[in-house]
Amino acid sequence: MKPFMVIIFLLFFFTIGFLVTRFSPDFVPNEEAGNKTPARDPAAIRRVYDFSQLDGAALDQASKQRLVSGAKIHVQDTDIGIELGHFVVKGNNGQKTFACQKYTSIILQFEGEGVATSGEKPSMEVEGSCEISSLDINSISPLWIPVSKILGEPVADGEFDFREGHPIKIRFANVMQEWPAQWRLRGVKLIDQHDPGQEVTIDDQEIHQLTDHPFIVNFK
Repeated sequence: MKPFMVIIFLLFFFTIGFLVTRFSPDFVPNEEAGNKTPARDPAAIRRVYDFSQLDGAALDQASKQRLVSGAKIHVQDTDIGIELGHFVVKGNNGQKTFACQKYTSIILQFEGEGVATSGEKPSMEVEGSCEISSLDINSISPLWIPVSKILGEPVADGEFDFREGHPIKIRFANVMQEWPAQWRLRGVKLIDQHDPGQEVTIDDQEIHQLTDHPFIVNFK
């Protein structure tokens, strides 16, 4: 067979194969397939973090354990990020759903080391969105505290609303002449704005029970 005839046959069969595949009901274009990344499927989370079969007290305990056991501190330039463990729950439709698809926001409560005001220690409350980490679906994207910006402000009670970079709200109470150098985590809340009664709340005593060491954030 002459070479040009071989080329014609190859092109013919390639075209047939492409058309059969392209119009198959199972064919998914590349751009559409990119929007269905398996990593964003709740079924892709580690099995031990899938709590979709739990409810009541068992679900509450598992959620708290996962949030605290997965807690990490990240440092980026002068910012400090607080990451929590992520998990899967049963959604309103009965299907598996990520915790950050059910809960809309996170509140982290800290107690500052320093001189108490009228018997009350300094407190810091950090509030931000619950978002799945872009690096690992088994983690919640860190809430970033802009430490240098806070230390550059006059020491006073009140609320900071940072909108640049990583939007965050930070509230301070009972601070004195200087910002405390250390803050200890004493509370965590996952808030469901559509169903406030379903929030996950971890208090100081539970954090102490769930971890064998204090979770400390250093400002200086």
